Amino acid sequence: MNIQGILLKTEKYNLHAHSQFCDGRDSMSDIAKAGVDAGFEYFAFTPHSPVNIDSPCNMKSSRMGEYLEESSRLRDLYSSDMKILTSLEIDYIGDEWGPHVDYFQRLPLDFRLGSVHFVPNQDGVFLDCDGRYERFAQYLKQGFRDDLRYVVEKYFEQVLMMLERGGFDLLGHFDKIAGNAVQADPEIEDQGWYKALVDDVISHVKGTDVVMEINTKAYADKSRFFPSDRWWKKIIEAEIPLAVDSDAHYASKVTAGRDEAFARLRELKKQ
Repeated sequence: MNIQGILLKTEKYNLHAHSQFCDGRDSMSDIAKAGVDAGFEYFAFTPHSPVNIDSPCNMKSSRMGEYLEESSRLRDLYSSDMKILTSLEIDYIGDEWGPHVDYFQRLPLDFRLGSVHFVPNQDGVFLDCDGRYERFAQYLKQGFRDDLRYVVEKYFEQVLMMLERGGFDLLGHFDKIAGNAVQADPEIEDQGWYKALVDDVISHVKGTDVVMEINTKAYADKSRFFPSDRWWKKIIEAEIPLAVDSDAHYASKVTAGRDEAFARLRELKKQ
């Protein structure tokens, strides 16, 4: 599937959604129906991929066949209304686990979404740095020796390593670590070293076939996107294609934040 072709054709798409197969709260059937009702022309399911560490948020490999069958069923059911795409949000957890490994390359997916959620601590133990701040704060203190800069730098290092290994088409929320990091240090995104990390990601994506995602999931509650809209002008100037996705975990959230993101993009492109 040529994601860039979709972006050039229409804004009526959503390439990031979760369901009962991972940490989503509604069934694929209910979410697909919501996508049709919202008028989407393209809609992708992207359950959190199986991982090689313990994680309650990720789909088990034993359910892969069931997921692929349900996606195929819904694709046929809604073929006259909406094109359903089969994908995975694949976690990068070092050289031995990520979008580049044979397991994910051999799966019959329309495209692959690559993301980072897990960060290795100073002892090499991967901890999930996404989700609730209360858990992140506990990990920061007990798992990362209260070294916020270490966590942030390691997160971006994982993103860069994933880009170097390749094997995916869409880069998910590349600065998601900021969601928790700014609660620990509200000025962290203003630091020169942090800006350099963002610039490094943009530099690595520029000139490749990778599409960057603008993730709108947190806009309603936290008034921010991932990546932050403070970086969008740089991304636009680097001529990197951007996909606006709601990262929906509920059927009612399939369009959440998308209109606001598109409006902001149009505003920046006029400048």
